Parts: sequence; structure tokens; C-alpha cells
Amino acid sequence: MLYLDGHFLACLAVGILVVVYVLRNLIVLLATQYFSALKALRSPPSPSFLFGNLREMYQQENTGLLFDWEDTYGHTYAYRGFLGGYRLITTDLAAITHILAHPERFQKPDFVRENLAAMGAGSESVLTTESDVHARQAPAFTAAHIRTLHPIFWDKAAELLERWTHLANDRKGLCLSVDVLPWLSKATLDAIGLAGFGYQFNALAGKNDELADAYHLIFSTARKLALRTILETWIPLLRRFRPQSEAMDRARAHLTRVGVKLIEERKLTMALELSKGGPHQCLQEYPRHTRPRDLLSVLVQSNMASFASQRMTTPEVLCQISTFLIAGYETTASALTWCLYALAHDHAAQHRLRAALQAIPRDSPTLDDDIAKLEHLDWVVREALRLHAPVTWTMRVAMEADDIPVDNPFTDRWGAVCNSVRVNKGDIITVPIQAINKSKRIWGEDARSFRPERWRTPPESFKNGLWSNMLTFLGGSRGCIGYRFALAEMKIFLYTLVRNFEFSAEKGVVIEKVFNIVARPIVKPPTTATPTPTNTGPTATSAPLPNMMPLLIRPVEAFSDTGDAADFPDGNQGEIGFF
Repeated sequence: MLYLDGHFLACLAVGILVVVYVLRNLIVLLATQYFSALKALRSPPSPSFLFGNLREMYQQENTGLLFDWEDTYGHTYAYRGFLGGYRLITTDLAAITHILAHPERFQKPDFVRENLAAMGAGSESVLTTESDVHARQAPAFTAAHIRTLHPIFWDKAAELLERWTHLANDRKGLCLSVDVLPWLSKATLDAIGLAGFGYQFNALAGKNDELADAYHLIFSTARKLALRTILETWIPLLRRFRPQSEAMDRARAHLTRVGVKLIEERKLTMALELSKGGPHQCLQEYPRHTRPRDLLSVLVQSNMASFASQRMTTPEVLCQISTFLIAGYETTASALTWCLYALAHDHAAQHRLRAALQAIPRDSPTLDDDIAKLEHLDWVVREALRLHAPVTWTMRVAMEADDIPVDNPFTDRWGAVCNSVRVNKGDIITVPIQAINKSKRIWGEDARSFRPERWRTPPESFKNGLWSNMLTFLGGSRGCIGYRFALAEMKIFLYTLVRNFEFSAEKGVVIEKVFNIVARPIVKPPTTATPTPTNTGPTATSAPLPNMMPLLIRPVEAFSDTGDAADFPDGNQGEIGFF
């Protein structure tokens, strides 16, 4: 009996150790949350123990949630996350500056990095690494280098213009309803393929590409499994039971094969350029003396020139290829889509922009410089990126205990006035990019309206952002390394499209935002009166909502024959229907 009892106890002990090992990350999370200093902050009620306020957070752009919370709880407070954990959220500028200025103390949480890695960036990407590894991986893409990529942007903008013109001609001067989102996504995918690593996707031409298909499979599957990815962070054993694992493995294997081939081509190119001559038939379709230097070439060249200890491994370089896709395709397509949306709802701003664009002839020998210096175009781009930042918020985790200073003292849940926020190691912090970009304290009472002219005299109260006194591209050493690329591409596409097309909202169509990596548009379903014995009010349709942005377009020259632009069918003018 003693033997059996001893055997049972040994088995029980082993079982407990196994469970503790499997759930170790989850146990650490629960312990961190239990002892969190953030429990001292005031917070809104939590509707769910499992998800806390997260479901509400994903609808913040449509409900004005963060503005309501700030009115109720002040600039600094906590909300509830996974398993009820307290998370810091602050719009205090001193606190944001402190967090972004100390990337070694405040890094991306593991579940964020795991999610980005699962979506294709990889675990050794500049998006997912930290500290010295991140600094070693982050290349410097200069303004001069981005200028060499302008021909690619012009080609793709012209190709999109041609396709929309062909569709519009079939309407013979009438309005054409176009879902601009997929068109802009195809154009920016083609652009980042060529500008990023010299690869022809031919998405605008309607051609299927195995690399694009592999990337979309990985990205879309990871988006559908975002909750599962979070759970896998805390319970790693779940990773062994991922759905579609075979298809995902094949897709990743194809990405690796193509990536290795591209890297080897760049290395050969570097070797040829360092030699005295030799054949150049292995280079891309551009002639050697005019060929743009894609981002991967710059990365490989920089890597080859570095000291051996500072060079990236091949897997690290491979991860940057996927990073170029994620950072240079989804975000720019989103930004352009929302910019056209804003202009479609403000015809006066659109007309002023078009007049400024048409003052610059397409055959100007200084076209690139003219566009870069065009004040009104710059205002429109700044205002669109302020009001519709592609990334709505970002997150950080405290790597050590710290006291975060604040400009605005706040009251904690016990009524004490605080001049700093105490965080413990492991506490999670949300940086609400969009809420700060729309803050009335910074931008005035019309902060949530589209008004490009505000950039004639921009506010001076916040200077920590990487670009234009706002957080769209973040700031500090973790700021967006590709912001010059995005701005140049946006301006060239807007010059091409707005110069030639009038955009307007479809009457009665209400657009809302959903957040999944970037802010994407959906058409809000109409309410339909469905009388029932217990409910006679309107009920919303429950069908899945695809991402789309339908706008009415018509060639500008059509107005000279069919009437003034004011006759163009209009949706809601003035303030855009977002908080």
C-alpha cells in the first residue's frame, strides 16, 4: 500500500510539473496581473472576464469610445484585457514621450510579436525584434534613395489611372461606382514588389502569382486566428495543433525559396557592380544605368559592407522581404483609401487640391520636386494621415519597474492625486495613436474634422512623433523606417488620380472602420424593420461584412460637357462620420 501511495504521489507530482510547464507563460501572466500596480488606476467596467474591454476597443473608431473614457476617467487610466488584466492607456503627452523615448524599457509584448510573426513577418523581422538586434536590422532608406523608386510609383499610378479610365469611358460621362480598396491594394502590391525586392506581381493586370498567393494565405489565415495566436503565446503547446498547418508550411516554404533566390541575385549584382564589368543579363528589366535600387538591394549591400559581427543572417534577411510586404502594401493601400474617402466627403478641399495639382504640368522636368514641394498636397496627405492613421494603436510591455511622468496629474481609484504612473515589470501599455491624433487639446475643437488648411499653422504642443507632430509613424528608434517611401508613393498616386478624377461618396452608404493590423473600411449594413411579437424596432443584418470602400468617380473632363462639379452626386459633406 505504501508503495502504491508513493507511486501515485510521484505520478501526481510529475503531472503537476507537466501542467505547470505547459501553462508556465499563462501562470506568469496571471501572477503579473494579480500584482500589477495598474490596479490602482480608475477604469471602465469590464463586460467580459475573458476579453475584458477588448471587443469594445476594436470598435473605438466607430463609437468614440476612447473619447468617452477620457472624459470620464481623465488622460491616464486602465482598461481590462485578456483574462481581466489591467492595461495602462494614456493620452498624456509627457507619458507618451517617455514611453517612446525608452525602447529598451518598453518593448512590444510577446503576443504582439507572435502575431506579427505569424502574419508573415517572421520571428527575426525588424517588426518583431528588439534592442541591439533591431538596431542592426533597421536599414536607413534615405530621401535620395527613395527618389530612385519614383519611376515605379509613376508607372503603377498610371496603370491604375488607365484601368479606371477604361471603366469610366464605358459609362460615357456618367458616374461610376468603384470599390477603390482592392484596386489600390493591387497597385500598392505591385509597387512594393518592384520597389521592395524587384519582383513582378502584376496584380493590376489581373495575373495570379504564386508568391502573392502564398503571402495572402499566410496573412489571411493568421488574421482569422488572431485570438488563437494570443492563446498560443500563453500556452505554446497549442501551436502543435494549428489548423491549415500543411498549407501554411507549403506557403512558407515557397516564400523561402523565392526569397533565397532574390537574395542570391542581389549578392551577385553587388559582386558585378564591384567588378570592372561583365554581363548584366541577370539584372531586372531596367537598364543598368537607370535601374532603381530596390530596398532589398540596399539591405543586402549594407549587410555585405558591415563588419561580420554586424551582418544579418540569411533567415533575418528573408524575414525583411515579408516585412516589406506587410509594411509597404497593407498600410499604404489603407492610407490612400481613407484619403480618397476624406476628399470624397469634402468637395471644396478636393477642388482646391485638384486646382493645385493641375497647375503642375505632367511633363514638367522638375515634376518630382514640384510635387514634393506642393503645399496643398502636403496638407491633404498630413490631414488624411492624422485623421485616418492606418495603425490605430500600438502596445508596449514594461521590461522593468518604472515611474512614467505625466503633464496632467490624475486621480487614482482611491482619490489620490498622482504625478506619475507606476508600472511593474510585465505591465502592458496601450499607445492610442488615433486618439492622440484627434485630440481636441492638441488640434482644437474641430480635431475630428477633415481640414487640410490647419497645417498652415500646425500646433506645437507635441513634437515627439517621427513626422509632422503626430503619431501616425510613431517616434523614437521604433518609428516607421519606411515613412519616406509611403509619403512619396501617396503623393504620386494622389497627383495622378485626383488630377484626373472627381470622387464622391455614394448617397446613403455609411462607412465604418474595423481594425485588424490596419484600419480597414466596411459598409455599415442597413437596418431593416422586422416586426416580431417582441420586437418592432429595426434590426441590423448579420451577414459577414467584407472590407470595401465604394466611391463614385467620373473623369474631370466630363464636367466641362455635363455640368459643374457641384452637380456630382454627393454623400455627407463637412465633418466625416468618425469620432
